[in-house]
Order: sequence, then C-alpha cells, then structure tokens
Amino acid sequence: MTEDLDFFGVWYWLVLATVATLIGFTATMAGGGLVVKKLFHSSTPREDGVYVEIVGRKSGFWSWLLALLGIDPTTELRVRYTRLEFFGSSIFGFSRDAVPIDSVATVCFGVTRPWLLALNWLAIFLAGAYGVAELGSPPGVVVLVVVGVIVAILVFVLRRERVIGVTDVTGKERKFPLKRSVIEGVEITEQTLDEISRIILALLDVHKNSRPMPAQ
Repeated sequence: MTEDLDFFGVWYWLVLATVATLIGFTATMAGGGLVVKKLFHSSTPREDGVYVEIVGRKSGFWSWLLALLGIDPTTELRVRYTRLEFFGSSIFGFSRDAVPIDSVATVCFGVTRPWLLALNWLAIFLAGAYGVAELGSPPGVVVLVVVGVIVAILVFVLRRERVIGVTDVTGKERKFPLKRSVIEGVEITEQTLDEISRIILALLDVHKNSRPMPAQ
C-alpha cells in the first residue's frame, strides 16, 4: 500500500511539474519577436507602388486570438520608391512614420539562434528526470527526458528570430525581429532578408545617382 502511495506521489509531482513547465513554455514562446502575417518583396513595385511589405503581430495565443477578431496589434514596414513607411497599431490607437529613402544610412539583417535558452529548458527537464529517478520511477524519467528534448527543439525552432533594420542619417535605428508564423504559415528566411536589403539599397543608389551635383 505504501509503495502504491509513493508511486502515486511521484506521478502527482510529475504532472504538476509538467503543467508548470508548459505554462512557462507558453510564456517563453509569447515573448519577443513579431510573427510574420504578410510578406511581399519584389524588385518591381506592385500596383500600389510598394516594393516591400512586412506585416507582423506579436507572438502568442492571445495575439492570434485578437487577430481572429481583427483587433490584433500589428507592426508594418512598407518600402516605396521615395520613402520607407513604418506603421504600428494596437487596441489603443496607431502611429505612422515615414522616412525618405535617401535618408537611409545603413541596412542590416541577421539571425538570432536561441541555443542557450533551448539548453536551459532541456536542463530543467533533465534535472526533473534525475529527481524522479531518485524516487524510483523509470517511466517518469523517460517521459521527462522525451518531453524535455521536444520542448528544447520547439524553443530552438520557434524562438529563432530573423532581424532586419535600417538606420537613418540622424542615427535613429529601426529593427524588426521576425519569427516564422506556424498558424498563418508565413516564413521569412535569410535569403528573403538579403533580397529585401538589396531592394532598399538599389532604390537608395537610384536616388543618389539622380541627385544633381552640388554647386561649386
């Protein structure tokens, strides 16, 4: 009878720890980055004159739920022939900013891979597996190790961010950390960021080459 109670206690704490971890995992997935809802880029403009358009929303279940209701906060970047447009909206209002294309000083992009965060999550589950092993529950050890590996992989894949940004001549920097959208199914790759940066630089070169020479 005592062994049964001990075994029940092991699984009770195992389930409790798993639930708590899943809550923390959900918070981790929701934090940081913009989930890409819409993406367009081309060296020739659309009918509305847009060369690049990126629309992103905050990650997480609640942001997705607000998206279904049509009131989700979004951040947008549009590149036109003469300017870059930045648009942000929320349930409280919106803001819009425009930068002349020839005021862009630099364009940058890169990738952030959350190795450390993924390893931390794996370590948490391995520590739990060790504790369950001390209590004598091999099935609990297997469950925690398998779940830990899965969570670590998901953290690494879903928390990986691709960043693109511009700096204007005043030194003001605008960066967009972007994440793949599992729900919307939109993914932005390193090649996409490279193509977008080349489009902006090409437009910048056109404007610089068309400038009149300053008077001597």
